[in-house]
Amino acid sequence: MSLLSRPLLSRVARRNPVPDAKRQLREFATKSLKSSETFDVFLSHRYFDADQILALKILIESFGFSVFVDWIETPGLDRSSVTKETADYLRKAMNRSASLLYAVSDHSSESKWMPWELGYSDALHGQVAVIPIADQDTASESFRGQEYLGLYPYLTIHTDRSGREILWINESLSTYASLQAWLNGTKPSYHPT
Repeated sequence: MSLLSRPLLSRVARRNPVPDAKRQLREFATKSLKSSETFDVFLSHRYFDADQILALKILIESFGFSVFVDWIETPGLDRSSVTKETADYLRKAMNRSASLLYAVSDHSSESKWMPWELGYSDALHGQVAVIPIADQDTASESFRGQEYLGLYPYLTIHTDRSGREILWINESLSTYASLQAWLNGTKPSYHPT
């Protein structure tokens, strides 16, 4: 099982270029979160990693999952300071999301919001996993999160028995479930190699 990596996300971005970033942001700005809209994934991240996060959103959506990213759904949201209004908005979005995936990068430890989002979603529905973004492509890799991140499973990408690429939720290299099964309530299980 391979961790998601910066080179993989760069390839996704190259395959799905945003021809005019300003135009794209204007299109995003005209969108508004519908009160009935639900998501498979609330993507917790640091805005500093916006390029990688957009590619990550595209990648996860290419597997058929809906992904909430706050600055895409509501570009005017001010995440630079902690306010009651921003917290209320994020709570509403997490309440309408089946899971939270926590994108760990070199910059995520500086986020004011990510630990709060993680704790809220963990208490809300417990469907929380980490997406470690590795520096390089690797054939097989596991993740051991520091401190509280080690409490959660992590996401990888790998082929299934039929050769089709799948997103997996892993507790270890040999204990995993597909993202789809996990979203449906299946816990990762042991698979002998």
